[in-house]
Amino acid sequence: MSETQHAEWMGKMRALTPEEMIEFLAGPVVARIATIDENGFPYITPVWQEWDGEAMYIIPREKTVFVKHLKANPRVAVSCALDSGTYTRVLMRGQAEIIFGPARMEGKCLEIGQRMSVRYLGPRGPEYLVPTMDRPRYLVKVTPEHKIVSWDGVEWHEKYLNK
Repeated sequence: MSETQHAEWMGKMRALTPEEMIEFLAGPVVARIATIDENGFPYITPVWQEWDGEAMYIIPREKTVFVKHLKANPRVAVSCALDSGTYTRVLMRGQAEIIFGPARMEGKCLEIGQRMSVRYLGPRGPEYLVPTMDRPRYLVKVTPEHKIVSWDGVEWHEKYLNK
């Protein structure tokens, strides 16, 4: 097998295209958002996410600790990854903006929440969402400010190889 040929099980062995990234993030991939806590330490929280091709949306509960962090310092990092198979992953850093809340879910927040409930819980997802819609939440928009890093494959990127 040549350097440019890889077995299918090894993955694409390259970064994802914008279309592949949209497809990957449209699945039930849990994001891990990293904020900076009041003592300057990283604080990582798993969250449901929705990627629109330019920004990522998350819907934290009103009393979620990391919202307090965002209010003090909106810089975040986000990691989305499959922890098996070809280890597909997307990493981004940027600014988080609270665009709604805390309030009962409505408008864009509700629309995104409805899609997330089905994506993460399947067709019965609304059975979770509907009885919780009156509970206060935020809608947070994460806009990447640096290059988004992505990869699909088990082989190392060429930058790590001694050549």
